[in-house]
Amino acid sequence: MYQALYRKYRPKSFEDVVGQKVIKQTLTNSIINDKISHAYLFTGPRGTGKTSIAKILAKIVNCESLDNITPCNECVSCTQINNKQNTDIIEIDAASNNGVDEIRELRDKVSLVPSFGKYKVYIIDEVHMLTTAAFNALLKTLEEPPKHIIFILATTEPHKIPTTILSRCQRFDFKKISVTDIKTRLNYICKKENINIEEEAIELIGKLSDGGMRDSVSLLDQLTAYTTSTITINDVNDVYGTITQKEISDLLNLIFDNKLSEIFDLITKYDEDGKNLTKIIETIIEFLKNTLIYCNSSSYFDSEDLKQLYSNICNLITEEQIYKSIEILLDAIKSSKQTNNVKLIFELSIIKIIELKKEKIIVQNQINNKQKELPIFEEKKKIVTETKVEKKETNEKIKENIENLKQIRINNTLSKFNKQDFVTFKKELDNIKELLMDPDYSSIVSLILDGDLKAKGSLNLLFMYKNKNLEECFNLSLIEIENIFKKVFNQNLKPIAVLEEEWESIKMEFNKHMKSKTGAYEYKEETMSLKEIYDKKEEVSISTTNEIEEIFEDMIVYN
Repeated sequence: MYQALYRKYRPKSFEDVVGQKVIKQTLTNSIINDKISHAYLFTGPRGTGKTSIAKILAKIVNCESLDNITPCNECVSCTQINNKQNTDIIEIDAASNNGVDEIRELRDKVSLVPSFGKYKVYIIDEVHMLTTAAFNALLKTLEEPPKHIIFILATTEPHKIPTTILSRCQRFDFKKISVTDIKTRLNYICKKENINIEEEAIELIGKLSDGGMRDSVSLLDQLTAYTTSTITINDVNDVYGTITQKEISDLLNLIFDNKLSEIFDLITKYDEDGKNLTKIIETIIEFLKNTLIYCNSSSYFDSEDLKQLYSNICNLITEEQIYKSIEILLDAIKSSKQTNNVKLIFELSIIKIIELKKEKIIVQNQINNKQKELPIFEEKKKIVTETKVEKKETNEKIKENIENLKQIRINNTLSKFNKQDFVTFKKELDNIKELLMDPDYSSIVSLILDGDLKAKGSLNLLFMYKNKNLEECFNLSLIEIENIFKKVFNQNLKPIAVLEEEWESIKMEFNKHMKSKTGAYEYKEETMSLKEIYDKKEEVSISTTNEIEEIFEDMIVYN
């Protein structure tokens, strides 16, 4: 009966194990120095040597004629292990024996002494599959086993193992095997089995196995059945369901040239040929990653053919678009695990990547249009700047006149201040809320209501604001404010606004006058009308109203 290559070439000693140098060295020193632990935990990806090293360790510790750390393969223990007849090495598959009853049975048998060797070794594979009750049953035995017992726990998911178990084991983390080490081992097997294979094909097998020695040997075994002649890189792609680097480059060229119908025909062909679309997506991601590396460091690659392929893609899109394309494809892989229709996911991801290319064209057109409009923009900017200078000079004159008016109106408000009149009017002030729903008055009414009426003297009103901008807007809008008061109260009221700190000074000065009864305020006539102060009423009205709306924006609330 034919024996699979991965079984035939399973390591029989530490020297046969590919990679894992640190682990092999640590275990070797432990054996030489007679410091063997009672419990080990082997973790790491599949096919990296966990079970193989566990079996080798079990064989070494029981060998009667050990040569340094190499089993003799002649003593009773070694012979029985080679023939799979040794009762001192017990392998347990925790995936199918994960209950508390199985572990209790194991716990009851650990007290039995070994039949031939020095140690009884329990190798529990996929130990993370044990139930919580099973772990609890194992805990005490694992902590204090008999002297002739060694536990070797193996798992690909150590995060699922309770910390109480982890803390009682020596942990060894197995790493993925390098492509170089896999190639060396595959060449050795091919030489032993008289398998003809191209070096590029071995390289690709090493990459596709993703650090798993067993996966690479299994793929080699499958390839020997697929072809009776020399194994080529195309054979590897056919069996594994992937495509060549050149085909990936051609596909990306179609994508970035926006040839959607040709792309979909190609994906349909891949699907009909039995290609693994998920693997193709992963290969495209790898290709785009290498393209990014090439864009930043072309000397990283030795192959001139690959350099040319990466260079073509670099000239088609930006690095930012490559990053976004990789993100889209990574999302596609994640989605493909949740559906049977990987072809649809692949096609949708292609459409998203094409949209990135379109965005680049749109942005470039916008930049070109901006460059064309720049001279016109500069001319407009010059006119606007000159207008702003003129307007600034006008506003400075207006503010100076308002400041004079402000002092007069403050004086006149306090000279005829009447507390009863002030209290009554303050209650009536809410009547202006009726105009909040009118778009012609809403912003000015909101401005008035945001102020705090502090004094009233005959027809004069004094409002106080905490915000400088609001105070200035109020005083720049006196024409509109007086019109609103005329409309609501049918009186020619004369309001003015001050800042909070100004009001405190005004109030102290007023109280001082009232106590001394000297230098009483005298009513003064206003020397300039509002029309004269604002010069051009319409322009000022528009500008101040816009300024108010910019300050309030969407904060105006209509009751």
